[in-house]
Amino acid sequence: MSIPTAFADRLINMSIHNGLVRMEFGTGQSAVEDGKQTTKYETTQSIVMPLDGFANALRLQQRLMSELVDRANKAKAAAGDAAAPATGA
Repeated sequence: MSIPTAFADRLINMSIHNGLVRMEFGTGQSAVEDGKQTTKYETTQSIVMPLDGFANALRLQQRLMSELVDRANKAKAAAGDAAAPATGA
């Protein structure tokens, strides 16, 4: 079974109404305004879920962020060990 995949550059907006959380995702397009490079985001899809589903999604995101921080710390420590000068006896 194939599950469709949607791409989004970022979460653009969130709201809650009647116990449902609505999240709008979108993609960005670069533009030049007043001589400055800007990115405008357009909503391309939305997800609506009940509060308990949203709370579960938030827990999963927090766990993923913790894993990413752990990986970054391990990589930093490994790079520091590798960069440390060798001591001769």
